[in-house]
Amino acid sequence: IGTWKDDIKIDQEVVAAYIGGEIPPNAGAHSGRDWGAFDIRKEVIDRCPTECMRMEGGKLMINNRECNRCMHCINVMPRALHIGDDRGVSILAGAKAPILDGAQMGSLIVPFIKAEPPYTEIKEKVIEPIWDWWMEEVKTVK
Repeated sequence: IGTWKDDIKIDQEVVAAYIGGEIPPNAGAHSGRDWGAFDIRKEVIDRCPTECMRMEGGKLMINNRECNRCMHCINVMPRALHIGDDRGVSILAGAKAPILDGAQMGSLIVPFIKAEPPYTEIKEKVIEPIWDWWMEEVKTVK
C-alpha cells in the first residue's frame, strides 16, 4: 500500500477556496446534484476517524502524529491537501475476501519502507526473504 511518513501538506488559500465554494469538493465527482454549500466541518473534520483535524483562526490544522492516513480529507479536497514527500509503501500479507465475512485486511509486516525505482531494496529485503520462508516452512495442502 502506498503511503508517506511526513506531514500532510496544506495549502490554506485553497482550503479557503473550498470553503467559499470556488472549488467543488471531491474533484467535482458529485456535481450536478444539489448537496448545498460545502461544510468542511461536516464533510471533512467530523469524518476523520482519528479526529486529528480542526479549524483554528480560519485555518485547517492537522495533528499529523494522530493521522492514520485514511486519505478521506485528501480525496475531498485534493487541490488543498497533498501527501508528504517522504514516500514509500506499507507491506501486508494474508488478506482474504471470504464470502460471508467480507474483505479482511492482511497483517502488517513492514510499516514503512522507501519505494524508489528500481525497487531492489523492497525485493531483496522483504519479498525474497518472505518467499524463502514460505518455501521452507509452509506445508502444501493435499
